Amino acid sequence: MDVTAAFLNGKLDEVYMKQPEGFVIQGKEELVCKLKHSIYGLKQSPRCWNAVLDQQLQEMGFSHFTSDPCLYTFTSEGEFFIVGRSDERMSSIKKGLSEKFKMKDLGEMNHFL
Repeated sequence: MDVTAAFLNGKLDEVYMKQPEGFVIQGKEELVCKLKHSIYGLKQSPRCWNAVLDQQLQEMGFSHFTSDPCLYTFTSEGEFFIVGRSDERMSSIKKGLSEKFKMKDLGEMNHFL
């Protein structure tokens, strides 16, 4: 998925910037603007966006990997899919699980989130 204007959804700590060209009030050129939201071009914008996204995904029941905080999983009771580098390895995993549990192979996955 692609979030439209993702960085604009980030919540900032206090950040001030010079008045944008065209908005400067004559005689008050020293005034600055306090940003309410993160904007493209700020160094902290990606971090702010990630914090908002991370909070939302965790509220929805997702967990992120400690080894890669940008990779999330969602566990559903009783169903899962196996990802591997080789068909042989995946078959071996399926066989091992089937020997221990009564299972049904649902075939290749068509869709996943």
